[in-house]
Amino acid sequence: MSERTIFLVDDSELILSMVSAALQTAGYKVRALARWEALNAELEQSKPDMILMDINMPEMTGDSALSFFREARGLEDVPIYLYSDIDIRALERRAEACGADGFISKGWGIERLMSEVEQVLAGD
Repeated sequence: MSERTIFLVDDSELILSMVSAALQTAGYKVRALARWEALNAELEQSKPDMILMDINMPEMTGDSALSFFREARGLEDVPIYLYSDIDIRALERRAEACGADGFISKGWGIERLMSEVEQVLAGD
């Protein structure tokens, strides 16, 4: 089986570091991206197996950026999940409203994140 690639988009260096380490330990290839420009540049080069996208980012929220990236970069078949620490009901509503494939709360912790990612990538 080839190594699965996850693009993690978050403006927090701590989140990028912790989540990247956990995903890499589980065998995933991770591109940790702190800005939308970096995501755009990566998408010009390759397509990931999954994108985890923070909502509260500088310049533009993740839910606003999602439709742009999905359409402009041809990501219709790439699962894109909002990954945030906002209230779970608000996160669910925003994920549904912007057309995300789902959401993962940062409050659920690393173990639940890993379980959710594994489930998503096992299903495609």
